[in-house]
Amino acid sequence: MSFVQVPVRGFDRAVTFLRAGVVLAAVTLAGCGPTSGGRVVSAESGATDVSVPRPAFTLTDTDGMPYAFAERTAGTLTFLEFGYTNCPDVCPVHMANLSTVIANLAPSDRMRLTVVFVTVDPDRDSAAALRKWLNAFSVDFIGLRGTREEVDAVQQLIGFGGAIVGVDSGGATTVTHAAPVVVFTADDTAHVMYPFGTRQADWIRDMPRLLARKGHRRPATPSSVPAPSVLTPSAPTPSVERAYVVIPAAKGPAAIYFAASNPAGSPDSILSVATEAIGPASLHESVHDHLTNTMSMQPLAALAVPARGTARLVPGGAHGMISPLGRALVRGERIALTVQFARAGAVRTTATVITYADVDTATTTATTTTVRK
Repeated sequence: MSFVQVPVRGFDRAVTFLRAGVVLAAVTLAGCGPTSGGRVVSAESGATDVSVPRPAFTLTDTDGMPYAFAERTAGTLTFLEFGYTNCPDVCPVHMANLSTVIANLAPSDRMRLTVVFVTVDPDRDSAAALRKWLNAFSVDFIGLRGTREEVDAVQQLIGFGGAIVGVDSGGATTVTHAAPVVVFTADDTAHVMYPFGTRQADWIRDMPRLLARKGHRRPATPSSVPAPSVLTPSAPTPSVERAYVVIPAAKGPAAIYFAASNPAGSPDSILSVATEAIGPASLHESVHDHLTNTMSMQPLAALAVPARGTARLVPGGAHGMISPLGRALVRGERIALTVQFARAGAVRTTATVITYADVDTATTTATTTTVRK
């Protein structure tokens, strides 16, 4: 099965997103007014200021029991995300970063917070599949399910438009959904939401303010992942460096990230990526709709590499996807990777296998895929 998201087209869907954007804009402005009581997080935080009361809704948890969100999380620091388990990088990166930072908190602080993940793809995300996926990050994370109508209604309580789940002309399931993590503090109000691209260092910096406890012990910064070795191609240009393959959290696709530099005076483009004995790979790119705070993904026929510039395959931008995987991956192993350029031909390198917990320190998250030097 192919796990591909494509851009939303069509008048009806555009109207849905426009309305969601208006609601979200109103919510955002409400948090910036004089009655907001000052910013909850630091001035340098990349979080968006909002003012959203903790919503009252009930969905079903992965044990099949009703979960009353407002009652069960009242008075606690709560991280709420909407997503789906087949998401190749946005959802697992959010979950992995939170999991890593929370694991380094003092036990007394961990007891004061809750992470809740609501699937927007309940037809594919069974209770068992959702639980298995969340366990890859933390057994303490709460997974919730409901009908699409119920989940859409919950998202509207936050100020988001409902997720769009469909099937493209090739039969692949497509999902477009709100990407931020909404954070409710102990006063039962969300004062901030964190967009995709929030790094572990951002969570570490803001966590003491979110917990609002004096003398909070700052967690240690996770160690960085060593850079993989690179096999230099015989031709002087281009080069492929810092290549990684990410172990999927469940049965989803494995993501491929790397940086491709082109020192030549003429532009080039990446046509394809390939791995040996692991599975078929393809190129995709995340598409951001800043009006509605949603992200979707579309297949790429080619990725431009500018003259004397670099194209970076990163979380939230262009990336490779291996689906289906031919075998299980092991953290730290090296995978042969071939990158096909339109002008320069094939460039071979090795990619280091990492987990989603390693992504934050191994890659540079960006919304743009090419950087001109």
